[in-house]
Amino acid sequence: MKYREILEAAVRAPSGENCQPWRFVMEGDVIRIFNIPDQDTSLFNLHQRASYVAHGALLENLSIAAPAFGYAPDISLFPDSHVPNLVAAVRMTEGPSFDDSLYPYIPKRCTNRKRYNGGALSAAESQTLLSVAERVPGGKVALTGSVQDKAEVAEVNALNDRLVFENEHLHAFLFEHVRWSDAEARERGDGLDIKTLELAPPDSLAFPLLKSWPLVDFLKNFGVPRIIAGSARKLALSAAAIGVVSVPGKGDKDCIAAGRLIERVWLEATKLGLSFQLMTGITLLMRRVLDGETENISSQHGELIKKAYGTLANRFGVEDGSLFIMFRVGRCGPPSVYSMRYPIDKVIDAP
Repeated sequence: MKYREILEAAVRAPSGENCQPWRFVMEGDVIRIFNIPDQDTSLFNLHQRASYVAHGALLENLSIAAPAFGYAPDISLFPDSHVPNLVAAVRMTEGPSFDDSLYPYIPKRCTNRKRYNGGALSAAESQTLLSVAERVPGGKVALTGSVQDKAEVAEVNALNDRLVFENEHLHAFLFEHVRWSDAEARERGDGLDIKTLELAPPDSLAFPLLKSWPLVDFLKNFGVPRIIAGSARKLALSAAAIGVVSVPGKGDKDCIAAGRLIERVWLEATKLGLSFQLMTGITLLMRRVLDGETENISSQHGELIKKAYGTLANRFGVEDGSLFIMFRVGRCGPPSVYSMRYPIDKVIDAP
């Protein structure tokens, strides 16, 4: 199939719980890319923001990969409002063949949820990541490695994990996407292989029990979600730096821009030999609550989310009305396993 290698690189993009919300329709030299809303029905995905961020990452991969095969992609975003869920039409024209320096790192890019060793980034490493913002008008990349700043931002990351075990909807979405064995992960080709969570031996024994919402709801009385949040706090504190990428708006095209920006930051980090983990869920909940969309979010949780937003806004200069994504970066050993992807033929539909 024409463009197979390019699309195989494109779909290495990250997505919420590895839900891969995309399909392709090939029409001659035009690749039409569709969003699949049913792939992500979480509270994180209000107005398909999480999915459009994922599509942005996919388009960045496609743009990096295409020149290696002698193509120049011309991307038109949301080209026809009368075609539901059409995210982009990409016309592939012949162009000069060259390898983008990031192309070899697309298959190597991965989430690493291990504890990092805490060593600081070098000035050159920090500048490499920060300079990616120049590629997106109004885009911003901010980093902090100070102990005090990391401690404050770690509380924000801890809140995300606490909410997952205090909100039934967030809890259900997580456990719907956990793949409990190698065989299930290979067969399904999506979701979170349990090994990607990098659970310590005692936690790996307890985690399957937490699939039961009635049990988790009962354990809330004993502060178990706060204990779980403590692990997320430690992971954030272990980072060399915690960062944020942001774009000045929150519309569909802004989400695409944010996705392209975070993917390029991530690929640059991979090229530098750094480990990386998105901490996106809480920032998408912030955007939702700030927009007054609080269905299925308790008033107590809403206030905690607003307070957490204030922390990030102060630390990173996040502007009102912007879309932003948080991450941690540092050094550690390789992840135990990489997430699976659907076979490319599964996500290509006949015209």
